[in-house]
Amino acid sequence: MKHTKKVKEKTISKKAKIKAKPKSKKPAAEKIKDVQRLVHLLQVHQIELEHQNQELRITQEELEVSRNKYVNLFDFSPIPYFTIDPDSKIKEVNLNASKMFGIDRSKLIGKRFITYIPPDEKDIFNSFIKTVFNSPGKHSCELRVINKDKRVFNVLLEGLELDNTLEPDQKCQVALIDLTEYKNIENSFKKTTEELKLLNTTKDKFFSIIAHDLRSPFQSLLGSSELLATEIENLSHEEIILFSKGLNSNLINLYGLLDNLLHWSLMQRNVLEYKPVNLNLYDIVSKIIVISNQSAMKKNISISTNVDTGIFVYADADMLRTIVQNLLINAIKFTQTEGRIIISSTGKDGFVEVSVRDTGIGIEPEKSSGLFNFNTLFSTDGTDGEKGTGLGLPLCKEFVERNGGKIWVESELGKGSEFTFTIPKTIS
Repeated sequence: MKHTKKVKEKTISKKAKIKAKPKSKKPAAEKIKDVQRLVHLLQVHQIELEHQNQELRITQEELEVSRNKYVNLFDFSPIPYFTIDPDSKIKEVNLNASKMFGIDRSKLIGKRFITYIPPDEKDIFNSFIKTVFNSPGKHSCELRVINKDKRVFNVLLEGLELDNTLEPDQKCQVALIDLTEYKNIENSFKKTTEELKLLNTTKDKFFSIIAHDLRSPFQSLLGSSELLATEIENLSHEEIILFSKGLNSNLINLYGLLDNLLHWSLMQRNVLEYKPVNLNLYDIVSKIIVISNQSAMKKNISISTNVDTGIFVYADADMLRTIVQNLLINAIKFTQTEGRIIISSTGKDGFVEVSVRDTGIGIEPEKSSGLFNFNTLFSTDGTDGEKGTGLGLPLCKEFVERNGGKIWVESELGKGSEFTFTIPKTIS
């Protein structure tokens, strides 16, 4: 038993020694090679990392340069630029845009662009923004913007959505091209064109009237003068007087027509000088009544005056005479036989109101608005077939306004007319 036990103990002891026996170690040379390999790999990785870092630095520098270029281009562009979102909120704004709106750009950022658009054009802007964000490519529209000082700019908006994957929010860039000066020139050109068209139309109408209305009095004058020249020995004293009065009346009318024509031509060439002086209104009116009485007596029309003898006005003498004379001739022309004409005056607020009232045929309402307009020049025969050019009343308006006054008419068809104008009182 003891022997068997000893044998077992020896066997266990041997197995324990076998298990406890250390493994064989690698040679030192192999360990060095492993270390060297690891060092080499680390060095390679270090070099690669340094290259990557260098590339990142270069890329970062290039990005910085690009960013600076973009900032410089954006900030110092001569065209105003905005970056806005779909709700028209301003995200970025350049210096020229800030200058146009008259607001510091730090105060513009966060505001809604639509705030600076007139109410009647907000729908245009909303449609434009919607199109920019829903359709690729550049889009544009014309509208007005109002800056801080209420100055209005006509602009062309050009918008393009920014495709930036780094930022999730949608944004678009909008350029404002100022069309204000262009629009002003365009409007000025249109206005000039319209004025030229009106002028040509007026001249054509004017020359047509002149050609017709000058011919009639000349034919009458030629007929009367020829009769006097060839048949005077066979005419009675009364007939000679009648023909002479007719000649005188026709010459007065013709002189008035030519005088109006002269004034009109001077006005067209801007050479009619305005020379105001202190004038006695009663003296001016009285002299014109004497000159016009021949035509009035032919139709048994009475002319009276209620002008105060002591009223003085400050006006151009030739212009004032032309105004009163044309209004009086016009009243005689459209007043029937046995009619009445009254010239009166009243002082009012530093002006004198002068009115010429007649009992004539009156004026149709649709015609009264165009009586003083050269562009609607028309001539109507008088109650005794008197001819005219239609120049008299437009000239009156021009001369009244040149003297700082106003002119108007009140009329009722079949009951007469009253033409009134204002003229400054005399300067003491």
